[in-house]
Amino acid sequence: MKLFNKLSLFLAVFSILLLGQTGCEQFLDEQPLTDLSEAAFWKNESHAMLALTGCYQMSNIGNNSYNNEYLIMESMTDNAGYKHGSVGVIYSGYVREGDTQLVTAVWNRSYKTIFKCNYFLESIDQVEMDAAKKAEYIAEVRFIRAYEYFYLSAFHGAVPLITKVLTIEEANTQSRTPLSTVQDFIVDELTACASDLPAERPDAERGRIVRAAAYGIKGRTLMQQKKWGDAAAAFKSAIDLGVHEIDPRYKELFEERGENNKENILFTNCIAGLYPNQQNQRNYHPDFFGGYSESFLYQNLIDAFPMNDGLPIDESPLYDPENPFDNRDPRLYASIFLPFYTEFRGKIYDPTTELESLVGATGYGQKKMVTEDYDGDAGSSGDNIIRMRYAEILLGYLESKLEAGDAITQSLLDETINKVRGRAAINMPPVTETDAAKLREIVRNERRIEFTQEHFIRWWDIRRWGIFVERVNRKFYGLKLTDDPDNYTKFAFEKTGKYRGHKIVLDKTGSIDSKYELLPIPIFEININPSLEQNPGY
Repeated sequence: MKLFNKLSLFLAVFSILLLGQTGCEQFLDEQPLTDLSEAAFWKNESHAMLALTGCYQMSNIGNNSYNNEYLIMESMTDNAGYKHGSVGVIYSGYVREGDTQLVTAVWNRSYKTIFKCNYFLESIDQVEMDAAKKAEYIAEVRFIRAYEYFYLSAFHGAVPLITKVLTIEEANTQSRTPLSTVQDFIVDELTACASDLPAERPDAERGRIVRAAAYGIKGRTLMQQKKWGDAAAAFKSAIDLGVHEIDPRYKELFEERGENNKENILFTNCIAGLYPNQQNQRNYHPDFFGGYSESFLYQNLIDAFPMNDGLPIDESPLYDPENPFDNRDPRLYASIFLPFYTEFRGKIYDPTTELESLVGATGYGQKKMVTEDYDGDAGSSGDNIIRMRYAEILLGYLESKLEAGDAITQSLLDETINKVRGRAAINMPPVTETDAAKLREIVRNERRIEFTQEHFIRWWDIRRWGIFVERVNRKFYGLKLTDDPDNYTKFAFEKTGKYRGHKIVLDKTGSIDSKYELLPIPIFEININPSLEQNPGY
């Protein structure tokens, strides 16, 4: 059973003391209300902890709420699609100016958190407490604020950069700050706060930010800016801490039973029944096993998993088209329910009913976050929500070194990508390729399969690599339905080419353009403040 830690003890109390101040519909207008006496608060370390906890909860680090954000953003990649998917549903139906489930939700959550962080930073000097502990609290809040700006800028591009509590008049005249300025602010904040964050924490503080998270998000931001040398240095700082490591397990990293590990760096600490994960054991379960089957994986993702000799399926002598799931990278079995192949809870996965009832069904279900022996409330599990793993640090370091033009040695490969794919549960052959162009494709595919179904990473990757439209503006397929296309009539299927006989799930050709590389600015913000210009195409 997970510890009911100190951070969780204050969740209900902080809502009154801090969130109670933030009732304005327009979140750029957030400001303290007079019902919380300044004279009665900000006096001691307990008050500071309450306020710190308020900054965590419902931020993009602490958010545990049921939402469609993952579903929508994963449906904007070449990995997965919505169960009711059709052209215009989910990826464009929700990615619009007036949407409340993604566009407005992310914007409001981020600026609500930024307000709380600004209020904390303007008030914390009033508290009499240990100086080192105060510096740590300040560092956590600066990290949270920087992370919100990373999130906002990754989704929207240029956004208003607000570093103080605003009056309503000030809020309603804010304009978008250039993206490079926002990104530089993120990097500067993470650089400044890192040294005051602990390298590791005791179990009672699980879920609070550690130093490697600052280096990791700094590295992500610098990768976005294509400042490869600086990004490599940021990731190397995390490596040199000597605290984190690749866990020998894989599937268990995403389950409550495996969360006590040194690989997961940044995560939402969920507690069943109190502050639960509301999605892993319900939304991601296939209907066949009693779940919601919210999202299905595409055939081209399945094909990205190599054979267990390390070669792609179109190059390996081990690949058998009649038995396409045999002898594959073990991450395929850990991550995806394979039709008529995966055994789970004593049954072989049969997607027939899903194929007949759900237009977006592909025959491939999400397995990575689902626990086989889970017997609790499906909507209230204790699985942590993983935001960053040490595997990302290592692969980010290798990619940054590669793109910086640095020499690629076998030693570098062994210290990065080969540690990731060499964990005991996976044990894939080591990478030996040092040619930059060939290695680039290997690293990109490694990221795709290692982080499949994890927190927007694929969407972020294909956009920063400049291949978003190429990868998403196409036809997507599901499982192979027939070897006799001339006599098959049940579902729409491909009649020629590589995917002959496979179900045609969704054809996005002509419906995706570069505007979808950014989310729109919420229309309600622009209506209040015309100084906020909309992103192109919306």
